[in-house]
Amino acid sequence: MLTRGKVAAAAVVCAAVVAGAVLLWPTSDEAPATPTSDQIKASAQARLDASLKAGRAARANIRAVGKTPNGKQCQAAWDNLLDSEQRDQRYAMWMLGCADTATP
Repeated sequence: MLTRGKVAAAAVVCAAVVAGAVLLWPTSDEAPATPTSDQIKASAQARLDASLKAGRAARANIRAVGKTPNGKQCQAAWDNLLDSEQRDQRYAMWMLGCADTATP
């Protein structure tokens, strides 16, 4: 019984320390800085560029297995991407990189 009392007392002390740390932790009165227009544009352009590059990589993979990259092959490659991979890409740019023979 004595051991249970010591464990309970230790738990209460730990809870008090954590609560005190949370309440006394200094907070900032300033809101986080909002991104500038140039930062937003750069981020959007980087995502488009990454999508085009990923589409080109898919086209290279299709060629590596001896097939000709076309809309049907590229759509199948897109459908095989994980949902998280699709969310990171822009479909139109990815397809342009994969199916468009004019892009290097």
